[in-house]
Amino acid sequence: MKAWSLLFGLTAVIATAAFVYAPFDEDWWLPSYRATNAEAMATLEEIDARSGALAGEVEAMRDLGGPASAEQLEGLDSGRRWLARQAVRLGMMADQGFLSERSRELQSRAALASEAVASAREALGIGPAPAAVEEAVGALEGLRERAEAAIASVSEPGGSLRAPISSAARQIDHLYVLILVITGLTFVGVMGAMVVALWRFGAKPGRKAVYSHGSLKVEIAWTVIPGAILVFLALYQLRAWADIKFKSSYPDVAPLAEVTARQFQWTIRYPGPDGQIGTGDDLHTVNDLHFVKGQPTIIRLKSDDVLHSFFLPQLRIKQDAVPGMDIPVLFDADKAGRFELLCAELCGWGHYKMRAQVTVHETQDEFDEWLARSLEEQDYPPPPASDPDGVAAAAVPPGPGVE
Repeated sequence: MKAWSLLFGLTAVIATAAFVYAPFDEDWWLPSYRATNAEAMATLEEIDARSGALAGEVEAMRDLGGPASAEQLEGLDSGRRWLARQAVRLGMMADQGFLSERSRELQSRAALASEAVASAREALGIGPAPAAVEEAVGALEGLRERAEAAIASVSEPGGSLRAPISSAARQIDHLYVLILVITGLTFVGVMGAMVVALWRFGAKPGRKAVYSHGSLKVEIAWTVIPGAILVFLALYQLRAWADIKFKSSYPDVAPLAEVTARQFQWTIRYPGPDGQIGTGDDLHTVNDLHFVKGQPTIIRLKSDDVLHSFFLPQLRIKQDAVPGMDIPVLFDADKAGRFELLCAELCGWGHYKMRAQVTVHETQDEFDEWLARSLEEQDYPPPPASDPDGVAAAAVPPGPGVE
């Protein structure tokens, strides 16, 4: 009897402690970005540091009075070979789903920086070459800046799951708390009643056990009360469900993008200058969703293969992507920053790779600037198939957002 009562009491205490502790630790159920992506982060940090140092070495050769020394030329050869290796590593990172679009762009920039350094090395072996030096330094600085941006997007992932940052999140969190209070009080009450019953009605010398077939009044009570609670919750949540899921309640805004889920990535298509999705000037990205703070945003959700689930945890938005269906999804955010898009439906062996970056821009001008820059970079030339020393670079499609 004492053992069972202690077990029930301990269970109630642990459950209560978990409910109380969770709101005070913002990240106890979030993945550790650096732990999950430690190897890829090490690559980005190496590129950030080494490309900056290499740019400084090349810059120092701008005003040479004659040909570069053998030691300087060997340093440039070493840097070029290192850049070619980084292009291969970045291609592998993109294939593994790590910031696919950014990794592809960095791969292109690393390969082109390698070519620029090779051209500078050839020119400096003959004599002063300010133009070649300037081109190589520019390529290396561009590579370093993009590596820094990629590092920031992983190490600064935005807000925790605790704080709601959208109108839907506040409605859903309110429902969660209400249900948690009801079920929590019921759980603790039942555990407490069992402990009291074990101690009060336990076996004692001289006490005769009494058999009871049951009580109709008690059975009616424990059927009617839970039923009434369920009916109350069903009616109480209708407004939230209608606001989030009913197309008839959506604001009259054009879709921001078309999001297509496929094994194992999110492909996103934004309208180009003509404002229409599905035309030749569209912007294509992979695992990179952008929208503006404070504005209602609608995307068209599709699936290319199997069932997926579009899940924005900080915004409390979840919608299945069903093959053959074009599903509108409404959401907003009242906080700018970087957040996360996940697939919440087991969709195959690579399900764990379906993580995308979500960027909420502070203003429409900031979003428009990103869109214009991305459209310009979409036709950034791909890296060569191999470098002069035969170091094969991973293949890259024509645009950074098409895999």
